[in-house]
Amino acid sequence: MIWNSTGRKQKAKDYKLHSRFILDENSFLYREIRFALSHDYDFMANLGHSTFLVSYRGIRFLTDPFLSPHIFGIRRQKPALRPDLVPDVDFILISHAHYDHLDMRTLRRLKRNATVILPENTKPVLGRTYFKKIVELKHRESYCEKDVEIVSLPVKHNKGRSLLFPNTEVSSYIIRVKDRVYYFGGDTAYFDGFKEYGREFDIDIAFLPIGGYEPTLLLHNVHMNPSEAVQAFIDLKAEMIVPIHYGTFHTIPKFVKVEAPLKHFREEIKRHSLESRALIIEPNSVDVCIPKV
Repeated sequence: MIWNSTGRKQKAKDYKLHSRFILDENSFLYREIRFALSHDYDFMANLGHSTFLVSYRGIRFLTDPFLSPHIFGIRRQKPALRPDLVPDVDFILISHAHYDHLDMRTLRRLKRNATVILPENTKPVLGRTYFKKIVELKHRESYCEKDVEIVSLPVKHNKGRSLLFPNTEVSSYIIRVKDRVYYFGGDTAYFDGFKEYGREFDIDIAFLPIGGYEPTLLLHNVHMNPSEAVQAFIDLKAEMIVPIHYGTFHTIPKFVKVEAPLKHFREEIKRHSLESRALIIEPNSVDVCIPKV
């Protein structure tokens, strides 16, 4: 049975009914994460969609945690790590309140020792859910803790969650961890702001979305396609690009196969001769940085 930090028993019905879409302690993903943690290795783990677990020099953060087996009846294309198996993290970054990026079922099952960073007007969505600290950041505001600075930046995406929460904002984040700078794009269409961020910040690793753009007629103003994601990477002047937001599910399920975002992303990277600067971590896999002896 899953328990939260307040000692109250959590409902696990969803996870029992959809056991085929859940990864447990015996999964390769979980064992890889445990291996990296036990050796104090830096790593980046793709937990599906826009959910990444990053550990660098002892600091860990989790992005847009969505580890539920389905969303509005749409099942995941690949199973999710059971949320209570996600290790303690220092920060949870939520880019916006859409249900596939702010998932209350997942948040209630995570360990609660983290500082949660949210866009403006988003804290009420969490209700009474407890975490060590919950911080709303307006665009261009920053938060500092330990050796970490987090800066909230605007992107081009539709705000709001529901009729109850119509004004929740949408953010991307600069995450400075000691000597490394990450950019987490969250969910966004292409826009000129990437050029501005490239001039202002010295970005090492850019997490940029490449999926969910079909049908283009409806979604081109809220999601990037792979070509636009590569252009955003060039604008950001980052050292490395890590594609996110693909291969897990789609608002319209049939477009998961129609889009083929990773295939087109590889083609675009090759066309721009950027293969050495693209780090593809497919869903449910881990990139571990093992120090050279």
